[in-house]
Amino acid sequence: MTRHSIYLLIGIVLFVSSCSLSPKYEQPQAPIPAQWPRGEAYGDMHDTTGKLSVSDLKRGSFFGDERLLQIIEMALDNNRDLRLAALSVERARALYGVQRAELFPPVDATGSGTKKRSSGDFTAPGEPRTTTQYSV
Repeated sequence: MTRHSIYLLIGIVLFVSSCSLSPKYEQPQAPIPAQWPRGEAYGDMHDTTGKLSVSDLKRGSFFGDERLLQIIEMALDNNRDLRLAALSVERARALYGVQRAELFPPVDATGSGTKKRSSGDFTAPGEPRTTTQYSV
């Protein structure tokens, strides 16, 4: 085979491999209505002003039985898995704080000061006897 026929064969293979015989995909319509359903069966779910949700209720008002509340309190106090989960959350928060601190540039400051006093015999007349030096 000559070089020309090899290039022609590669071109034909690339052209044929790029052709798609599958039909063009069309996204089907979603079976979800555009608006929230209304009606007597749904109540008036759209007007939530002044209503309490379950998350707003305290445990004592949600569970009416005093004995059940004592059991829940005892289970929460003695739940080691819950304590371990809370500790692992605190540990992750601490690690996140340490890793987040590495994002900021380091700040460093040093300072020094020296004060020297020379003997009167070694200083020239009119020169100060003490030398004070500060650096930051």
